[in-house]
Amino acid sequence: MSIREVPGKPGVYDVRVYDRVQNPGERPKPIDRRVKGERAAQDVERELKNQRDRGSLIGRNATLSQYAAVWLRSRRAEVSRQTLNGYTEYVQRYIDRHAIGGKRIGGMDVTTVSDFYADLLDGEGRDTVDEDGSAVPAAPISTATVHGVHRVLSMVLKRATVDGLLYVNPCAVAKPPKDDRDDDEEEDAERGLDPVDARRLLSALQGTEVATAASVALGTGLRRSELLALRWRDVDVKAGELRVNGKLEQVGRIVERKAPKTRRSRRTVPFSDAIGAVFKAQKAWIAECKLAAARKDLWLDEGWVFPCLNVSLDRSRDVLRAGRCWTPNAFAQAWRRAMDVANGRLMGAHVAAGGDAEDFEPLGVGVHALRHTYATMQLRAGVRDEVVSRRLGHSSSLVTRRVYSHATEDERRDGVDVTDEALAQGGGLP
Repeated sequence: MSIREVPGKPGVYDVRVYDRVQNPGERPKPIDRRVKGERAAQDVERELKNQRDRGSLIGRNATLSQYAAVWLRSRRAEVSRQTLNGYTEYVQRYIDRHAIGGKRIGGMDVTTVSDFYADLLDGEGRDTVDEDGSAVPAAPISTATVHGVHRVLSMVLKRATVDGLLYVNPCAVAKPPKDDRDDDEEEDAERGLDPVDARRLLSALQGTEVATAASVALGTGLRRSELLALRWRDVDVKAGELRVNGKLEQVGRIVERKAPKTRRSRRTVPFSDAIGAVFKAQKAWIAECKLAAARKDLWLDEGWVFPCLNVSLDRSRDVLRAGRCWTPNAFAQAWRRAMDVANGRLMGAHVAAGGDAEDFEPLGVGVHALRHTYATMQLRAGVRDEVVSRRLGHSSSLVTRRVYSHATEDERRDGVDVTDEALAQGGGLP
């Protein structure tokens, strides 16, 4: 019987409904409830059976953190390692540390999710514990980060609705906060460098380990991951073009060359004679390095345009030969070192020109700023949106126009006076 009166407690009933069998060969798990009144017991039994028909009862009692961990495991074959690592960071850093992570997945509602977003903005609800047991309050996070949390949480709860653990996805109603950056901040983030600063930067980077990569980034608009994945068989100096057919991703110590994420990211990008000369110089330099290292069997010939030229040891004390791929993390460290050198040179030039060292403003940009600079310069030179969009690998020219709208601000008044002559002839002007 699924309903029975508790011995010695008149009017109190135990209700037992067996959950779905999750795996073949397993015995069904019982779900027990104790209520007062036979009619109430019948109502509870009916509701439990209805819930069982829509999905697992046990699953509805799992916490959000527990279910999110299951969801992450299920995505391993669906997304790249780098994407999965990003999802995992959002779950562990924000969901697991907040009180929402301990709430039942079946109890998620719009109010709970909205309060969660407000707490993240205020830096509340996700304190961590230090080694001495004291609480370490979390700092407020940006609206952009909350948007990232929202995307991941929405995917988790959407899967929960498919699994029958939720009736509706509360993230479809609970919206993340609006971006509170003002127009100037957003524009500065997208503008990159003006041509003068770009030339100053490339000049100051000469002789550093990232100088060639920086020149190619400015001359082609490639992303960092695409630059590092570039192989010599993808570069045709004679035709003045290169093929983007891969990207380099790193998660921890694992580095993989992956196919581009979208069809438009797989593209052919033309380049100038000046960039062709940069490629020729790079190839000659690599040939010299290869010759020197190959004599000692310290060169790994994998055909990278921008290989790692250092010989080192891994944690197992095995030799890592030069010529291997230049990992994104190692490149980022090299970029920071090169920027220190570049800013030192720029400050020296500033002081030599009569300026005060205290007035010098160092350039603080990443290699991605050169991609923005490339796009801005192309648009200002009159290259059509669609052409620039294809070269950048954007999903559409609408994305290019939205991201780089500042590049064509000078066009706002173009053509406003073309009708003046007609108006004057027709008597429409005083």
